[in-house]
Amino acid sequence: MDSFGQPRPEDNQSVVRRMQKKYWKTKQVFIKATGKKEDEHLVASDAELDAKLEVFHSVQETCTELLKIIEKYQLRLNVISEEENELGLFLKFQAERDA
Repeated sequence: MDSFGQPRPEDNQSVVRRMQKKYWKTKQVFIKATGKKEDEHLVASDAELDAKLEVFHSVQETCTELLKIIEKYQLRLNVISEEENELGLFLKFQAERDA
């Protein structure tokens, strides 16, 4: 987890995802060992799903990074706002003093 409580991409290896990877690796080894051919429609479907998942994870990671950038931007805006307020108070004080 990062400082904002958001999971990092490297922490995103859930138990289910690891099990899915092991399942597919085991399936490939089994298919090679038995010499059985894979169903081409199933392979095409898997490839399409993998491509969609890859796009989803890319968008998810980009959105997480964008959220971090927006949060930093908001913090910096708060600092600038505080400094602007202090400057306004200083100028008001100086104006009253000069009058």
